[in-house]
This record gives sequence, C-alpha cells and structure tokens, in this order.
Amino acid sequence: MTIEQLRQQAHDMRKAAKELQRKMQEVTDPEERKQLARRMNELFAKASSLREEAKNRHDWNVSIERDFRCMETDLED
Repeated sequence: MTIEQLRQQAHDMRKAAKELQRKMQEVTDPEERKQLARRMNELFAKASSLREEAKNRHDWNVSIERDFRCMETDLED
C-alpha cells in the first residue's frame, strides 16, 4: 500500500469513527452505546496506526533519498 493510500484509509476510518461518535449522541441503549464506543475506539486506533505508518514510510523515503544524494555527491568528488 502506498503512503497516500495509507493516509486516505486513515482519513476514511477517522471519518467513520466520527460518524459513530455522532450516532452515539442519539442512542440511549447502554449496550448499543458500549458497542458503538468500542467500534469507534477501534477505528480511531487503527486510523492512528495507519497515519503513523504513513509518516514512518515517508520519513524512511526521505532518509533513503538523502543517503543517495550524499552518495552521488561523494562519487562526483
């Protein structure tokens, strides 16, 4: 999965979690609220994990690119 796909999937999960959060305000049944809260927390956690993975991949790509530029400079010298 690409970095952009990870970011998009994280965005979609956060959006779904926020929708569940809005739905929780309308639900009065304690068991249903508990299930919604559990699912909402899972979505927020997964979204956070995906965002962190995207950030790490981006940082890793930048690091590799920087290393290659250094090697190019060293070879030119």
